[in-house]
Amino acid sequence: MAPATIKITYDLKPPASINAGDQATAKTHIFEVKPSCDGNTAFYTALRRSLDTARNQVGDELTTWRDLVGKAELSKELKKVADNEEEEEEEEEEEA
Repeated sequence: MAPATIKITYDLKPPASINAGDQATAKTHIFEVKPSCDGNTAFYTALRRSLDTARNQVGDELTTWRDLVGKAELSKELKKVADNEEEEEEEEEEEA
């Protein structure tokens, strides 16, 4: 019987303005499920351990991307708010 594996693949499409450095936008991870002995309990224990490892590793990578994109989007929002405030001030000056 072939060993059980968990395969996770992602291919992100971040905005072109994002400087990600050496972060890969596409990645595939394969996590083996290695039970210590035969039996359902050992298999499901190993499966749970492999799922935890996969969740943590992929989660950390995706969190890094979320932070990169979030910071870029936040700076866009701050610029829009600043522009709107300037427009409101100009309108108030014109009315006076």
